[in-house]
Amino acid sequence: MSTAMEAPRVDVQVGTLEVVEQVLREAQRPVSRNYILSHLKDLGRGTTSPRLNRALGYLFAHAMAVEGSKGIQWTHSQSASLARARATGRRL
Repeated sequence: MSTAMEAPRVDVQVGTLEVVEQVLREAQRPVSRNYILSHLKDLGRGTTSPRLNRALGYLFAHAMAVEGSKGIQWTHSQSASLARARATGRRL
């Protein structure tokens, strides 16, 4: 057991993950965290930056989204050819 106090992790509801996914899918281009927060607010599903970061961390960890120099973008695809390329290590 650690003697140092750890900060509590923020909790994220599944609904928040679904709406973040929706915003990223519909954007069809890299976007900023502020863009996502703004669109969540417009949809009546506003959240905090720590919760958004936790949701994005989940999506990044599960290879559903990536963050690059231009922003955050949805990358998950059910394409059979893309799945084969990933499995064989080919670059597209």
